[in-house]
Amino acid sequence: MFDREDSDGVVSSELDGAGFVGDRDPATDWRQLDRRLRGVARRRAALDAEEARGLVLAQQIELHRRFGYASLHEYLERTLGYGPRAARERLRVASALQVLPRTASALARGEQSYSAVRELTRVVREDTERAWLDAAAGKTVHEIETLVAGRKPGDLPGDPVDPAEVRRVLSLEVTAETYALWRDARLALELERGEAVPDDELLRALCLGMLAGAGGENAKRGRAAYQIALMQCPDCERVTQDGGGRAVEVPAKVTERARCDARVLGRVDGDGHGGARPTQTIPARVRAAVVARDHGRCRVPGCRASRWVEVHHVQPRAQGGPHTMANLVSLCGGHHDAVHAGRLRITRSASGEVVFTHADGRRYGAPPRARDEPVTAAVHVDHADATHVDLSLAQRIERSMRPVTRR
Repeated sequence: MFDREDSDGVVSSELDGAGFVGDRDPATDWRQLDRRLRGVARRRAALDAEEARGLVLAQQIELHRRFGYASLHEYLERTLGYGPRAARERLRVASALQVLPRTASALARGEQSYSAVRELTRVVREDTERAWLDAAAGKTVHEIETLVAGRKPGDLPGDPVDPAEVRRVLSLEVTAETYALWRDARLALELERGEAVPDDELLRALCLGMLAGAGGENAKRGRAAYQIALMQCPDCERVTQDGGGRAVEVPAKVTERARCDARVLGRVDGDGHGGARPTQTIPARVRAAVVARDHGRCRVPGCRASRWVEVHHVQPRAQGGPHTMANLVSLCGGHHDAVHAGRLRITRSASGEVVFTHADGRRYGAPPRARDEPVTAAVHVDHADATHVDLSLAQRIERSMRPVTRR
């Protein structure tokens, strides 16, 4: 029977094969049923807190070795029923709670659920703990996920969000055939690039291939890799891009990258005349010639990518860079992103040679400098004809290597 409640308000329950059983009809005593369900949630949270403390101890004494298991993850799967991903998350949260006493206490008292604490521990530090717990009070797990998204450890709830840090989670159920094709597609892209490819990059490549029309034919005809309709806030200059009926905020580098090589529909958020003929940032004839000149491959030394290439302006359009073949170069999505993120620099010397360098001035692929080796702004570049030379590079690198003190 489901008929007892102790002095602390925690309900004792008994179950039968069909679930909760009470001496009253739950439909006519909904308040009691609500109290009992809330009691279950509190007890579950308390058990999660107790488990977290146990997992930390299990790590310290290497409990799995007592059973002959290869790892603690195997112990968790066999003993507690957690799959590999859930086991990693449980251990991560348990470790985080060791230095977050207020968050651990909120979980133990049932003030926050494990799902909420899991999200909070992605960004909360001991010095920001109170602020985050106050901000999360009374919110659903989904609201907390939104609150955390785009923020880094040490940030406060009111700090600006970096769209580049926001991650979306896709949960897909596929057939065995589709799963095999997914693995084959990953292998093909990794063999082409010569390195491991994250899920995000693989899915983006597959989507671009679908949208571009089998990847290669449109490129040969000069069709741009992107079609964009952007909405820009006139006050804060934040930009959103439509995706599947939803406006998704994108970082500035994504907008810059798209505008290098896109079919532009124009502004769609103002009072201008709709229905204007779409234009390409690069004339189709010129784009097709550039892709043909570069043999349909990414021009970065050592890159094997030859599908879904994009065309980049060596001298940025914002600096007056023209749509000429001399100023255009084919790049894969990964290297194009690296250029606009500042990790890869492209210049052109007086002889017309395209020069690829890392952000610190090393030729692309060269080993990093030793710590005691002086940093200079430069590889060999003809300053009279180079399209871009950053004279403050050494100072910026030196500043970036200084220790960072967070709030």
